[in-house]
Amino acid sequence: MTISTPKELKRASWISFSLFLLSCLLWSNREQLSSFQVPAALPLHTALETATIVIFSSVFIVCWNAFDEIRKQSSVILAVAFLCTAIFGFFHAISFQGMPGFLNAIDMHKSLSFWLVSRSIVTATLFGLAINFGDSPVSRKKSRAVLGLGLALTIVSSAIIFLKPEYLPLSYAQDIGQTQFKINCEIILIAFNIVTSILLFLQVRSFPLSHPGEHLQIKRAHLFLASSMMAMSEVYFSLYVNTNEIFVIVGHSFQLLSAIAIYRSMVAVNIQVPYATLSEASKQLEATTEKLIRHKKRLAGIIETAIDGIITIDENHQMIMVNPAAAAFFGYTVEALTGASLNQVIPGRHRNAHGSHVKKFGETGATRRKMGTSFEDFYVTGLRSDGKEFPIEASISSLMENGQLYYTVIFRDITERKIAKEKLAQYHTQLSQLSTALQSIREEERKHIARELHDDLGQLLAALRMDLSLLQRDKLVTEKSKKTLDSMDQLILTSITTLRRIATDLRPRALDEGGLFFALQTLKKDFSVRHGIDCELVANEEQLMLDDAHSTAIFRIVQESLTNVARHAKASEVQIEFNRDDSSLKFSINDNGRGIEEEDMHKSRSFGLVGMRERVKAMHGQFDLSSVTGEGTRLEISIPLVGETSVMKQL
Repeated sequence: MTISTPKELKRASWISFSLFLLSCLLWSNREQLSSFQVPAALPLHTALETATIVIFSSVFIVCWNAFDEIRKQSSVILAVAFLCTAIFGFFHAISFQGMPGFLNAIDMHKSLSFWLVSRSIVTATLFGLAINFGDSPVSRKKSRAVLGLGLALTIVSSAIIFLKPEYLPLSYAQDIGQTQFKINCEIILIAFNIVTSILLFLQVRSFPLSHPGEHLQIKRAHLFLASSMMAMSEVYFSLYVNTNEIFVIVGHSFQLLSAIAIYRSMVAVNIQVPYATLSEASKQLEATTEKLIRHKKRLAGIIETAIDGIITIDENHQMIMVNPAAAAFFGYTVEALTGASLNQVIPGRHRNAHGSHVKKFGETGATRRKMGTSFEDFYVTGLRSDGKEFPIEASISSLMENGQLYYTVIFRDITERKIAKEKLAQYHTQLSQLSTALQSIREEERKHIARELHDDLGQLLAALRMDLSLLQRDKLVTEKSKKTLDSMDQLILTSITTLRRIATDLRPRALDEGGLFFALQTLKKDFSVRHGIDCELVANEEQLMLDDAHSTAIFRIVQESLTNVARHAKASEVQIEFNRDDSSLKFSINDNGRGIEEEDMHKSRSFGLVGMRERVKAMHGQFDLSSVTGEGTRLEISIPLVGETSVMKQL
């Protein structure tokens, strides 16, 4: 039920207060006004009652039809209550003193009895709304049962009033007018209406919002006004003696005003709300339609101006939408392709396969996929109007519309990209070959320089030391000169040692003379002595019997790894382990150092790692580096040993 806004409550309060001030003025002049007799009081009374009856009947119609199969309890009670009130009001009007057939005091007693019953029903109904009991659903069958019960009670009550009025407390007497019973009833009605108006006023102030989920809409600010005016009208009805006094007409006028307020609270709002809702829905529909039109135009503009080709086909592979870019790619006009078969732009050798792929795609229920023959390319081949083929990168999506399946393909010509990709792959191959060649040249240069240092410069230093040794044995050498010669001998010895170390770093003679196993043994010993790190080699000589190219590459990888451990790992132990089978050689290098951060593995300046990867790649092997911060680093390499490429043989 709708709770009125504060603005509506304020307006209703001002009206109620104004009418109360007017009533106070009239009540204070009761003696003067009671002597005023209203001419044609009966027709005026009948007109006022008729208007009230019509209003209450309309309330019944709205409340009864506010629901369909399931009604709310409040709507059923309101409907039955106001229908019964209208019936009792009708009997009150036709039995009022002076109406045909109702001329004496007992007839007026009947009329006032109908009046008290109708007013009691309205007062009780409004009081129930003010109390706001729980509103549970009521079925159509139960609703009709309540309506039937209400009508039955109305008929029985009306029959008793008409046929046995003496059974009822007297409400009107000749020469006396209203009895004390009738006045007491009016006082009770006044009290109930005042309480109702207060409760409704507090409800509106406490809950100034609406509950749009209810079917029956009620403006409670108007009900507050109706209750307050009914209370004031009951005061007027308790003051008159004769039926043609002004207080009778004023009271019925207030009654009509309260009925109008009830009409505004229930009937008017429930008529206005559907139309307002319909109007708002129409406006929203119109706005939505305009928005859809704008979106459609925008989408059409995007499709028309897109640099990618867009084609929509049906289940028969007939093109139903082609944008200008797609037509230009294939060398046609939009009109020429629209309605044509998709096979027109697909090479003949691909048509059957393409059709089965599209059909399979529609059956899978996927919404999007790349089109292509392999993971690396993702492209299909298109056919131009001049018969030339060209590569296309495309994606496909499906849409079910009115039971018809449509496919939309978005594609672009990647001829230039494919050429660039092929050139890039060619450049990469050339760079790999160049890197391999440079490594081979560098190894040869190292071998040559190491041999020259060892064979030539090393022999010269050895001969020089021998001559110096002979000179030291000469008896003519003074003690002072002997010290100088000893110092020179020590310098020559240091030079020979340094020369051997440099030559070994350039190209260890052990690799050429003893093979990979002996070279790694020497490298391990030198590493442990030089850096104080325990190094373990787990291998045997048979495992490491390899050709010179593989031996050199593996030695350099191990050498670079140990260099990295010495520089960065801060490790105390290193283990090098080899395992060989018929087809491959696998080896790992583990340290217990601080590990490598993830971002450091991919730094462009990590030339050591890059060099190792390139060497492994040249041997068509696999390179895997893993590290846990604080626990160490593990390098795993697997190298195939069968079918060496010609590139590898060049190392």
